[in-house]
Amino acid sequence: MIQQASLSHAQTHWLDYLAKADQFNTWVFSQIEPYLGDRVLEIGCGTGNFTIHLAQHCRHLTAVDLDADYVATARSRLPQAPQVEFLTGDATQMHWDDPFDTVILLDVLEHIEQDAEFLHRLRNLLTPGGRLILKVPAGQRLYSSLDANVGHYRRYNKTSLAQILDAAQLTPETLRYFNLAGIPGWWVNGSLLKRTVPSSGQVGLFNRLVPLFKAIEDQIEPPRGLSLIAIASPTHL
Repeated sequence: MIQQASLSHAQTHWLDYLAKADQFNTWVFSQIEPYLGDRVLEIGCGTGNFTIHLAQHCRHLTAVDLDADYVATARSRLPQAPQVEFLTGDATQMHWDDPFDTVILLDVLEHIEQDAEFLHRLRNLLTPGGRLILKVPAGQRLYSSLDANVGHYRRYNKTSLAQILDAAQLTPETLRYFNLAGIPGWWVNGSLLKRTVPSSGQVGLFNRLVPLFKAIEDQIEPPRGLSLIAIASPTHL
């Protein structure tokens, strides 16, 4: 079993890499920005790599993370943002009195054992017409040391994610693979070389090539991807 300290260390490595991957972050954000509402809940904000984007596109943002140090870092990156509220805590145990137009989990759901149950609770936080936005790792065959080292319970495919959304009484309006080009590097590092994190050089090279990958996926929806992106709304029963 991987110890919690090791999980935290690996997660910090990934967040540090992501903080420098500006073109990749912009690409991810471009996929979700059209669906944002005025009141947004970001679960698993980490060190604020996407919080800084979200804060510019909504009227009020609540950003939550389990790690107090991550929350402190995220807060330091948005010192002049009164519309952003930062909270430290376990989102699976937290309660909110006011509804949200948008609830966002970017690479978070795979860390939660009871994923469908949690999504159902989040569904009940949405305003009429509200949306849940998910980005999750795709392809269970790609599950490797890279996943285990950061505490992933699973990876998803379109069928499994659609089933979980259905169980949570959510209907996807968008469910698509994302980042086809990331698959080879993930497989080589995790399945072949058994690494727990890639090198910073690899991440930097990938980030520089993002404009090319984005241009291709803007024209042709990929049949597979390193991730899945879902935009879902409450099912009308």
